[in-house]
Amino acid sequence: MEISTEETEAIVRRVCDSVAAAVEANVEIRPELQRIYDVDYLVMEVNSGASFEQYFRWASCAEIHRIVPALRAVGLDDTAQLVEQAIHIAFSGRIPVDDEAKSDLTEWSEEQERGLEALFPALEEQNGRITNSLAAYATRIGA
Repeated sequence: MEISTEETEAIVRRVCDSVAAAVEANVEIRPELQRIYDVDYLVMEVNSGASFEQYFRWASCAEIHRIVPALRAVGLDDTAQLVEQAIHIAFSGRIPVDDEAKSDLTEWSEEQERGLEALFPALEEQNGRITNSLAAYATRIGA
């Protein structure tokens, strides 16, 4: 299991803080920076609930639509596959078109909840590598 460092965590936090400030100021965000923010948000939400359920409940449909391409863009293809599995469990493979439709689909069956929880350890095991990959991507793009 790869472990992140204070340095890589600081790089990711700096980018995420800048994206949050840009959102607050209604300033356009570079897509590369948005990717880092989106991936960090995924990890934060899944970890806080020990299940993908937490992420799907709180993320907007726009964020959910962006997450797999973001993971692939930063070089985390295996994590993207894991998220695709979670999307399949949570939404039968089709992300809802808007947040209202998503709200209607977040009352999961016990089987779906178990499936989403069962994927958590695989993501948790990747936490350090994800942070390190995000920091490396941020460095490559000059963030």
